[in-house]
Amino acid sequence: QNLYAFRLHQRDLCLRPEYTASICRLYLDHYQQQPLPQRFQYAGPIFRYEAPGRNRYRQHTQLGVELFGGQTIFADAEIVQLACDMLQKLHITQYRLELGHIGVASGFIKRLRLDDHAARLLLSLMEQISRSEEGERAAQARLEALYPGNTAEEQSEDTTARGAKGAVSELETRFMSSLLNGISISFGDDAVRNEVVERFLWKVGRGEQRRQILHALEFMRALHALSGSPPLVFDELRALLARYELDEQPLAELEQLVAIVEQCGVHQQQIVLNLSLGRGVSYYTGLVFEIHARDEDGFEAQLCGGGRYDQLMRAIGSNRDINACGFAFGIERLLPLLSQNDLPKNEYTQALVIPVSQSDVPYALQVARSARLQGLRIEVDVNGHGVGAGLKVAVKKQIALAMIVGENEQRIQGVTLRDLQTGEERVTPVDALAEIVPHKEQRL
Repeated sequence: QNLYAFRLHQRDLCLRPEYTASICRLYLDHYQQQPLPQRFQYAGPIFRYEAPGRNRYRQHTQLGVELFGGQTIFADAEIVQLACDMLQKLHITQYRLELGHIGVASGFIKRLRLDDHAARLLLSLMEQISRSEEGERAAQARLEALYPGNTAEEQSEDTTARGAKGAVSELETRFMSSLLNGISISFGDDAVRNEVVERFLWKVGRGEQRRQILHALEFMRALHALSGSPPLVFDELRALLARYELDEQPLAELEQLVAIVEQCGVHQQQIVLNLSLGRGVSYYTGLVFEIHARDEDGFEAQLCGGGRYDQLMRAIGSNRDINACGFAFGIERLLPLLSQNDLPKNEYTQALVIPVSQSDVPYALQVARSARLQGLRIEVDVNGHGVGAGLKVAVKKQIALAMIVGENEQRIQGVTLRDLQTGEERVTPVDALAEIVPHKEQRL
């Protein structure tokens, strides 16, 4: 419901809500024959139709990385460590790394007799359920709308104890053959009778779906209650999984991941385990993580989010599953945490090439090309108004050096280099510009 979706020229379109699926399609279209692992980086605008708020925009800039292939735990560790290293590079050190694993909740849900829609809905609502009481109430309201309850039925221990799978199987064999024949109601024909049975079976199954969903919500609350820092929380989580007879493999993967990122410099106090973390995205299959930090006003924002999605490639067209993980930062959320010294600096132009006359423009372009190949940042005055006008342009743009080129300079394959601060001039060969210009990088 957060898409900017519309119809144009008989086509259903939407503004891009995220980049992961697009990068997967890029890989499938152009890089499938290349050896794995493959790494991709990207940046650009995304659009989500949601209520604007502090550090929450309907259009914002996403910068991310995706890693396809590789062994799960090592690829996960590289991705998480890269995200932390990026923050370190920006001198953002006071952050919280929240780690989860969707495999725990999905493993529990798979054991329940839930239809695919209910299972996917629960996983997508994990984030909302774990964030706040208000979020949990909103999630429950949505589930209630889809799976309405019957108070009398819910209070009946006999009804709750009876498994729907066995009940439905019995109904399918018994009701279809004999029950309707034994009641004095005319259904007209077999089609009407079958429709009545199907609706009844659907209602029975719907009630069981609701009971299983309430059971899953209880488990998710238990997961969220055990959120905390390693290593103590691992013992509590292991006890919870044992109580529900769930596979401990996801927990073992998280333990190994925590050990690796700690060795790479992330402090234990910065790590929080939260197995109820779902991120509201249905395609995650393993690790999920977020990074949070507070600004000067104490407002906490999620800077980064990511995880593992091993089945997404097949869902969008691959003939096989491909191990994949990645993350993305919201640039607008990073900016308030940066000091002016940490902001990227614009690399200014080092010199302006000024042709004496229009006939000297081809040579001016050759000079600019040669200077750029030497690593210099060069502009060419393309106004064509001569040296005087070109020098005024350089002053207005705060360019410290001018390279004047005319017939004489072309004859010797050089330039007249003028320092616009001192007025000093010297003739310099084109192939020696890099030896002179780097020492004149000051701006006017």
